[in-house]
Amino acid sequence: MKIQKNKHYEIIVFPNQDIGLKAQQILVTKNIDFKHISTLAVVVPEEKRQEICLLLNKEGILISGYYPFLYRDYEEEFFKRAQEYKPSVNKEEFLKSITLCYVAPCIADRKKIRLIAYFSCDISEILPYLNAVIKGASYNKNAPTLTFTKGRRIINLYNIKVAIAKADDIIDAWNILNELKDLINKTYQNKDKIKPNYEEKVKVTALEIYGWLPKTNCKACGESTCLAFAVRLLLGEQKLENCKPLFSEVKFAENKNIMQEMIEALGL
Repeated sequence: MKIQKNKHYEIIVFPNQDIGLKAQQILVTKNIDFKHISTLAVVVPEEKRQEICLLLNKEGILISGYYPFLYRDYEEEFFKRAQEYKPSVNKEEFLKSITLCYVAPCIADRKKIRLIAYFSCDISEILPYLNAVIKGASYNKNAPTLTFTKGRRIINLYNIKVAIAKADDIIDAWNILNELKDLINKTYQNKDKIKPNYEEKVKVTALEIYGWLPKTNCKACGESTCLAFAVRLLLGEQKLENCKPLFSEVKFAENKNIMQEMIEALGL
């Protein structure tokens, strides 16, 4: 299938390579037109996406999610990056794989995506070590969770899963998950040389919190500005639900989900 600039397309994402390969074999057998990204994802016409997803579901194919494919001037570079992507596989590693279970566009920024992926094993024991090696991380040993930022992305590590917000696209998401897998395995291999850090510190700044708020300065929370609310929230002197626009307006629903995960991860 050739991508045309004046048409709309969607990317369908699969949990792993085996499922993705099986899905594409079915699409070929059924003579359904699609553009291959990798064994993990395909591009299909927007008007055909629902029909294709239903077909694949009937064939027993699991789908992690889908989001709009945005034609950009660097479209060719997108597919080139996809072809170059090679997920790391080493059965001897502590963490053998990370499986995508949810992918969707960010409601607040449709050009970005958010995702949830599951680890092949429980990484709870490694979180204090990751807290020692990741600069600016926030660790909550009671949850347990570890939160840190990578550029504009917010990454929440749990015992058996990871939630990532504001990834650029699916290739960016794959690369982040690969880097994360390598970091976890490297940390596990070197844990005898690393002093675990059990210190709980909120290292996400008020400005980072502010970036996810509606920025309406409506004062419904009792604060004069959204920035003041962010500061009080970090101090534990405000509750997230006091931000009325965040909980009442549909356009902020994605931000609300991200903020709730962040607040929980930070133990606030």
